[in-house]
Amino acid sequence: MRSLLFLALIVGGVYLYAERFGLAIGYAPFTPVYYWNYTGETRNQVRATGIRAFVKVTVSGDLRRGSFEVEIRRAGQTGPGLVKRYQGRFAEEIRYPAEANLYDVIFRFREARGQVRMDWVAARNEF
Repeated sequence: MRSLLFLALIVGGVYLYAERFGLAIGYAPFTPVYYWNYTGETRNQVRATGIRAFVKVTVSGDLRRGSFEVEIRRAGQTGPGLVKRYQGRFAEEIRYPAEANLYDVIFRFREARGQVRMDWVAARNEF
């Protein structure tokens, strides 16, 4: 009985924390990440090499509230590159043409509530 009461106290504390400050549980790119009132930004660098290279970002998810934004740009570039914004249910593969260089893949969340699965990689067109 004490264990159940202690567990209920912990769950209530996590819920209050998530409502007030936001919470993200999971680790991208291997698993879906679950968000509860989360606002934040994640930056990842990808090195593109070779001829006819591109940066490929695959996103899918279901946000009940808030928005999710993906930005791809060359490292060190101040202006925005390719920016895509998602709300609700979505699934898309983004291919950004690239030269041999470092690229930033930036994921932004605003008051997101739901789950998102993200994967990013540099690849080459092999025709």
